Amino acid sequence: MGKHEFLTSKAIANRIKAKGLQKLRWYCQMCQKQCRDENGFKCHCMSESHQRQMQIFGQAPDRVVEGFSEEFLEAFLTLLRRAHRHSRIAATVVYNEFIADRHHVHMNSTRWATPPSLSSS
Repeated sequence: MGKHEFLTSKAIANRIKAKGLQKLRWYCQMCQKQCRDENGFKCHCMSESHQRQMQIFGQAPDRVVEGFSEEFLEAFLTLLRRAHRHSRIAATVVYNEFIADRHHVHMNSTRWATPPSLSSS
């Protein structure tokens, strides 16, 4: 069997894997790129396009994080308004519905992902 077989079980399994959600651990929010494993993510991080995105992030990290935070908040509240307008529901239930969309903004790229500083200056 050649590499280009379309209906082989391996090719079908690979398409199914590529279509669905995978571990958040291998996701680059800046590039909006999902990698299957550590090696793929490492290769992505070495790529020119990722390096350009990291330079943009390095110039204004607060602005980028704030943009992701606003985008996350707006999308989350829109889902809450549309799907659960007249009912009480736990935020975790809405969040699980939110993350079911493959192209959502990941919460770990927002300002709410990191705990506040513990220093009292």
